[in-house]
Amino acid sequence: MYKKYILFALLSAASTPIFAQKANVQGIVRNQLSKEPFSNVRLVFEKNQKTVVTDSKGNFNLPKLNSGEETILITGGNIQETKITVQIPTSGLLKMEDIYVLPSTDNDNMVQLSMAADDLLDDDNESFDQNISAKIILSNDVYVNKIGYQLSQFRFRLRGYNNRYEQKYINGVHFNDQLRGVFNYASIGAINDLTRNGDEDNAMDASTFTFGSIGGSENINMRASTFAKGAKATATYTNRNYYSRSMLSYSTGLMDNGWAFTGLIGGRYADKGYVEGTFYKNVSYALSIEKQFQQGKHSLSLVTFGSPVERGQQSGSFQEAYDLLDNNLYNPNWGYQDGKIRNSRVVTAYDPTAILSHIWKIDPNTKLTTGISLHYGKYASTALNWYRAKDPRPDYYRNLPSYYTQQEDIDKYTEAWKSKAVSQVDWASLYNQNKEAVMKGELSALYMVEKRHSDLLESSFNSTLNKTINEHSKLTAGIAVKGSQSQQYKTVDDLLGAEYVLDTDKYAEQDFGQGALPAQNNLLNPDFKAREGDTFGYRFNINMKSANAWLQNEYSYSNIDFFYGTQLSYTSFERIGYMKNGRFPNDSYGKGQEHHFVDYAFKGGMTYKFNGRHLLNAKISYQTKAPLANDAYVSPRVSDFTLADLKSAKIFSTDISYIFSLPKLNGRLSVFQTNFTDLISRQSYYNDAARTFINHGLEDMDQIHRGVELGLTYKIDNNWSIDLAATKAEYYYSNNPMGVMNSENGYINGIPATNVRETVYLNNYYVGGMPQTTGTFGLRYFVDYWFFGANVNYAGDMYLAKAPLRQLMSDYSTISPDDAELYEAYQNLTHQEKFKNSATVDLSIGKILYLKDRGKSINFNLAVNNVLNDKNIRTGGYENARLDITAPNKFNSKYYYMQGINCFLNVSYRF
Repeated sequence: MYKKYILFALLSAASTPIFAQKANVQGIVRNQLSKEPFSNVRLVFEKNQKTVVTDSKGNFNLPKLNSGEETILITGGNIQETKITVQIPTSGLLKMEDIYVLPSTDNDNMVQLSMAADDLLDDDNESFDQNISAKIILSNDVYVNKIGYQLSQFRFRLRGYNNRYEQKYINGVHFNDQLRGVFNYASIGAINDLTRNGDEDNAMDASTFTFGSIGGSENINMRASTFAKGAKATATYTNRNYYSRSMLSYSTGLMDNGWAFTGLIGGRYADKGYVEGTFYKNVSYALSIEKQFQQGKHSLSLVTFGSPVERGQQSGSFQEAYDLLDNNLYNPNWGYQDGKIRNSRVVTAYDPTAILSHIWKIDPNTKLTTGISLHYGKYASTALNWYRAKDPRPDYYRNLPSYYTQQEDIDKYTEAWKSKAVSQVDWASLYNQNKEAVMKGELSALYMVEKRHSDLLESSFNSTLNKTINEHSKLTAGIAVKGSQSQQYKTVDDLLGAEYVLDTDKYAEQDFGQGALPAQNNLLNPDFKAREGDTFGYRFNINMKSANAWLQNEYSYSNIDFFYGTQLSYTSFERIGYMKNGRFPNDSYGKGQEHHFVDYAFKGGMTYKFNGRHLLNAKISYQTKAPLANDAYVSPRVSDFTLADLKSAKIFSTDISYIFSLPKLNGRLSVFQTNFTDLISRQSYYNDAARTFINHGLEDMDQIHRGVELGLTYKIDNNWSIDLAATKAEYYYSNNPMGVMNSENGYINGIPATNVRETVYLNNYYVGGMPQTTGTFGLRYFVDYWFFGANVNYAGDMYLAKAPLRQLMSDYSTISPDDAELYEAYQNLTHQEKFKNSATVDLSIGKILYLKDRGKSINFNLAVNNVLNDKNIRTGGYENARLDITAPNKFNSKYYYMQGINCFLNVSYRF
């Protein structure tokens, strides 16, 4: 018996040193220039194969490390990568001296990247998609960090994903809207200095704030305590949408009484943008207030911000117009009125937002983050409209020489375009025609400017629990609830000299005649004479609700990490009409059918650590996703009709990555594939042959996105480094979806056209509007706080998106190679145009001036972009819907062009 006790005691004594050889390491990472703490910095302890990320105050704490010499790799989107070596003791606590790192010169790309985000705003709210993937927070990932700005000029999308698959959070609250599924970049315009802190997750990674998304997730931290004490002034000059931007911010830091305050005012301005006819006016503000209680156990934060803007838009046009004017930046939206430039398409937007969030540190291993938000997005865009009159748009196809067959007419219009007689909006003529009509007793406007409103009132609630169970296990769980109301209507903006506009549908009048009941836009108020400011045409709301709950478990061991998660969600939406449309009297007014969807998602991932420098990572996910209301309704302005078989899309995604971190070379090599099933979409266009407005929906549409990604950073020495990021991918349709056509006047050429179903040939066509092969190669030099950078950027395999009208099965059922003329037309109409491959060069030079006074510095940066650009780089667009099967259509495409040579000068001064 005693022998057993003695043996047990000996074994215990022998085992004690084994368990004792563990130490805790604590420290703080600071900016070498300003001495302020660096948040969201990743420290990789290579020998121990453990990772920790600094908190909002730059602190890190990593327990239970093996003793001995350790190399720490310090990385982050906002710092220059650094490596240090430390000696970890056999036990106890190692409290390291403050670690000082230099800010990344890529941080200045935040200014450029935000301009890329601003360019998103050129896309009309009613358009198909925001095409640029603009990261607000620079990523820790080598590949994502390098492509963020350099490839945005080509309308690059990460893995070809629509922006609705990228999730944006602010202070832990979800901010993708429920109507279109995207984040509104306009809401944070010119407050960029307050949006640089936060967390970023890539492609269904394990996350601390969300279940995740295949396009990645970002959580912007705007809590006042995360900003260093002091003031910062920033001034930028550029030649993009606007030519000047300025910001002034001040933060108290976290004071001894637990309060912290941060404020910012900013603005952007251009009376004349780089593209003729455009302008930009914007003032922005932000205020963040935080109070911490019980030594930081509780934190209550209130943030409010807004960025009202007014801007003149550029629109894509036909290649023929660009060639006639020898100007690929031609903008058809403007003309002269009384000697001054007037743009017909002016956007006004304002999205005031408030976020109240609370952090409760329940114990050292448990944290609960809860937040609510309210924002009201007001968006309006003006446009020309006309009734019983000629189309006033200068690039209307009947104004182009190729429309005519007689040489005399061709020469006449060619000369008119060269003299710019018809290339811009003729405002004087529109006024004169209205006045002449009034003199003849016709008081209703022939021409007018309407304002299309798309307002969104939205409230959100999110609560996330983060729990460290033990050394090896973490639990993250969350719930979210969101309610939204989209208000869609249009008002009279300018009658151009007329008395009123008669609230009837001009297309319906063609089929039913003037005064017919089906031509009335509102049977509750027939023959309404709308004057300036009045609502007319359409008015409806879409109410949307959603809720979800999710759970994620993470496990970490010496050679392997893995995680898994699941999510259950509920979505509903309904339309409420406030006008009784004459074409659809039974389906336009009042409360429509409510649509419900229950969805689920699973994800999992594993990382095998060969050692601290070589990792193999694999992830897999499957989810169902409810359709967006913006896509589901086929003609929401006039009816409650939706696609017949609304169902959730299915998304299966997987990727495998090899990640390495050598003394001089870091990088990632990944292969990925995502299968989309049962997608829906809606394209709206004017069918000039049928002389009516068409909403063309696609349902049961499948896509495959697959490819290879490579990101590398090679540090030649302490001054020179080389970057490389490249993608080779394929994004294509993998079936022939069902098309559903609806005419807004109910008829096409006198034949009823409601829910006309016909297969659309899309199988094996490429998804258009973005490059599928991309790359950027960069060289960076840093010495004595001077930095220089040069990048060569490449984009290839860019295709024009196909128009469903050109791919209808019935259009080609009788085509035979024996009929040479028809077969040639068939080949022209079904061929998918591929753009020429493009290359640009970006150059930047800057200086960080460190002033002797603690915390004061000046950051100066000058950049020139697209220096290889000959203004012929076409970066996206959609086929025009016009269809002429009897002859090749010579003016079938609309394009978007990069804005020539861009430059910016940015100066920031920190007080």
